[in-house]
Amino acid sequence: MSELLTVRINEAILFNYMMSIACYFIDFIDKNNRIKKIGFTLLIIVLVLQTLMIGQFYLTAGRFPVQTITEGFYFFTWLIIIASIVMSETTRTEFLGFMMNLIGFIFMAIHTFQPVEYQSNTTVSHMMNELLMVHVTLAIAAYVTFLIAAIQAGLYLYQMRNLKNKKFTQKFFRMSDLASISRSVNHFSIIGFILLFISLVLGIQWGLILIGPSIWLDSKVVGSALVLLIYGIYIYFFTNKKMKLNRLMEINIMFFLICMVNYLIISRYSEFHQLIN
Repeated sequence: MSELLTVRINEAILFNYMMSIACYFIDFIDKNNRIKKIGFTLLIIVLVLQTLMIGQFYLTAGRFPVQTITEGFYFFTWLIIIASIVMSETTRTEFLGFMMNLIGFIFMAIHTFQPVEYQSNTTVSHMMNELLMVHVTLAIAAYVTFLIAAIQAGLYLYQMRNLKNKKFTQKFFRMSDLASISRSVNHFSIIGFILLFISLVLGIQWGLILIGPSIWLDSKVVGSALVLLIYGIYIYFFTNKKMKLNRLMEINIMFFLICMVNYLIISRYSEFHQLIN
């Protein structure tokens, strides 16, 4: 598939994604089941097209598009879409789906308008193996679960404010109750913690093989270890009720921002991750 055709298909995906988000936003503002179904259908189309593109890339390059940061955006968006579709069928929180897809759209836009990295001839393709592939995939999956937890935390704070101000509007009753939201935040935080832990172990193992003991001082390894530590402390405080829930929700959002700083910025100063980019 030519590079130009790839870009055009990604632009078509982006357009359908944008229209789907618009439908979800309209439904959130003024409940409209017909508009919501249109948005869901467009989201399915986006998922199918993205899956086909990832499949085509895999057949051409022999790997998934996760090696570079921009490729990771694409895979990150793909997982967000899958998660939002599953959650839209299992929960009644339209706001969560809207926010997840809005963030996914931003990452998809970054990928679409910087398509130069979406190629198969990166340096790492000569040294890549299944261990590194699992490491990257699990790390991105962890970021997605942390994102869902952070959005749910924001939703909790929003619902809490409505409750304090006694704003019992239609939107209030369309969202989950505070207890359900808080449990969801905790569950997704734990899942993300486990995924990131496994990813970090595999990444260190590969790094020891590739560059030796200096991997322990690599900025990304240190950054990921700190992210793992702060989420571990967060889970401990949440499980043992060591802090008020609203404060824990604020902290969860802050921790996700730290996680994104680690992924987007610290990675650029990592010796190991420069090798695989």
